[in-house]
Amino acid sequence: IGRQQLKKLSAFVDARKRNWQALRVGLADLEDVFEFSLPTHATGWGSDGFTWDSSGCSSDPSWFGFMILVREDAPFSRTELARHLDSNGIGSRMLFGGNLLRQPVFQELSVRRPGAFRQIGDLKGADAIMQRALFLGVYPGLSDEQLAYCVRIIAAFCHGASGPNGS
Repeated sequence: IGRQQLKKLSAFVDARKRNWQALRVGLADLEDVFEFSLPTHATGWGSDGFTWDSSGCSSDPSWFGFMILVREDAPFSRTELARHLDSNGIGSRMLFGGNLLRQPVFQELSVRRPGAFRQIGDLKGADAIMQRALFLGVYPGLSDEQLAYCVRIIAAFCHGASGPNGS
């Protein structure tokens, strides 16, 4: 099975990149309510690709998913957006992990064995991911129509949201 799947790898990678790009282009005008992620060493994004820092490093990711970080001042929460997507047949999930120290196992570990791990910094970024990030899949089998539908549903939700409950 693995050898057969490896034959499809380059097509899968190309499709994931294409699907990520379709979502990024389609949602580009929503930067007032979303923050979009960049690969390491990227300083910006345009419809023709990424701009890179002066390190000389760049990357060419095969995206597993498309992360949306709902801005703190957005008129809706990540949970409200996720519920809306779900009610329209669009799957999403929280980004894995976030601030692992907020997970019950680490909370319990900090009580039972206080020296078992250490925390460096305030972990505000990890908290933001845990509270405001949403992950959309870029499965290689998605059609252009499915991606356009996803963009349409998200844009309509964002443009209709004017209060804390999207009303």
